[in-house]
Amino acid sequence: MQYSFELEGQALIVTLRGELELHTSPEFKETLTKLFETHSHVTNLIMDVKGLSFVDSSGLGVILGRYRELQERGGRLFFVQANPQIKRILQMSGFQKISEFANSASDVLERI
Repeated sequence: MQYSFELEGQALIVTLRGELELHTSPEFKETLTKLFETHSHVTNLIMDVKGLSFVDSSGLGVILGRYRELQERGGRLFFVQANPQIKRILQMSGFQKISEFANSASDVLERI
């Protein structure tokens, strides 16, 4: 899996490519945790999942953990450019109740 990060004000934009699963989740979680620690001003997480081809329960757990931290900071979680398969997995996992789906990161940045 490949990922990149971009800070935009109080938002952290994460772009994911590949598979977020058992073998790739630990490294991703560690990197994301360090970013949250060093950038305590971040209150919104925008996950660009256009390039994500698969996510399993390990990957969902990493995302849920960051959502909980955002919640403590009074922030929100957004998914952008989700293909139908990934959007369905996220919705079936209950993320439509705790996050928002948008067409692009710029759309989200305009709203927050």
